[in-house]
Amino acid sequence: MTDKAHIAVVGTGWWATTVHIPALLANPRALPPVLVDKDPARLKAAAEKYNLPHAYTSIEEAKAAHPGLHGAIIATTHAHHYEAASASLSQGLHLLIEKPMTLLAAHAKALSDQADAAGLQILMGYTFPYIEPLKRAKRIIDDGLIGDVEYITCSMSSMTIEFLRGKPALYAPNGGYTVTGPSERTYADPAVSGGGQGVLQATHSVAMMFHLIESQGIRADRVSAFMNPLDTRVDVIDVMAVKMNTGALATVGTTGNIGKGDVGFVEVIVHGSKGRVMAEGFHGEYAMRLHDGREEHVGPTHEPYPGDVPSQKLIEIVLDGAQPLFPGKTNGLYTVELLEAGYRSAARDGMPVTVGELYA
Repeated sequence: MTDKAHIAVVGTGWWATTVHIPALLANPRALPPVLVDKDPARLKAAAEKYNLPHAYTSIEEAKAAHPGLHGAIIATTHAHHYEAASASLSQGLHLLIEKPMTLLAAHAKALSDQADAAGLQILMGYTFPYIEPLKRAKRIIDDGLIGDVEYITCSMSSMTIEFLRGKPALYAPNGGYTVTGPSERTYADPAVSGGGQGVLQATHSVAMMFHLIESQGIRADRVSAFMNPLDTRVDVIDVMAVKMNTGALATVGTTGNIGKGDVGFVEVIVHGSKGRVMAEGFHGEYAMRLHDGREEHVGPTHEPYPGDVPSQKLIEIVLDGAQPLFPGKTNGLYTVELLEAGYRSAARDGMPVTVGELYA
């Protein structure tokens, strides 16, 4: 194994320049990252901000210049995840893909197959599973304490309305975005974002749900959804009813219309044949109640947001041969399946859509 991981950051926008690049530079097990972006101005700004001499407009060019590259972080806009991830896998790189994995289930499945064929790992950029109360909740379900999963409520509220309106400057931190913030189109133009609150935020809560119930092999089978755009071109408020492949039922709801400064919440409650467990991500809380009367509660812990942890896990995959024990390609795929089926259903005024239709 090599001593240090050499990682390319593909996409040098808001999240890459605020979280991923600083995290890699601060990690003693990583070399300074190579930057990749099709936009020369954005690429130049990021390279100058962090004094990084190696910047390229394609991953092929980057790998040719640095044959020792080990992995890539895909942090482009949603609509370009598939193209960027597939190109990076073709260069033999392990991946960390920002959420959502892709916009289409067929593309997510194609990436999974491509990674398997090449013997490469895909880690998803979801952060909440790294919080200790959520780890505890997953262990409870993995150990079978709540029995067979029967019913799930999955809910998220977050401050995104101005992003969805195309007004990201209203959310800029004091002093502005670190380098390049979201553009007016990043989250507000469906051609760029692929949707609104669903692909921007519900993807977090849905991935958190599938992570918690991973041991029971549950995935969406059929989805019926309604979405409200309010005064935007994308969805702001989403409600989905989901029938899982095991017969378990779930409700998935989200809104991006909360006030500035409101932390919101991201909560999953899993009811099983022997009890229930609740996990909340923004505040870090966990609670269990079993049918036999046993109870347990932890939090709120208010842990720091673990934005730098996914890149650490990618480095462990590269240097240590670690498996992505946290959300990987299967979680990414199941999340995309549910969301794409939801968007298709909403476009049909709530008519149910089966996951099988996504691959027809």
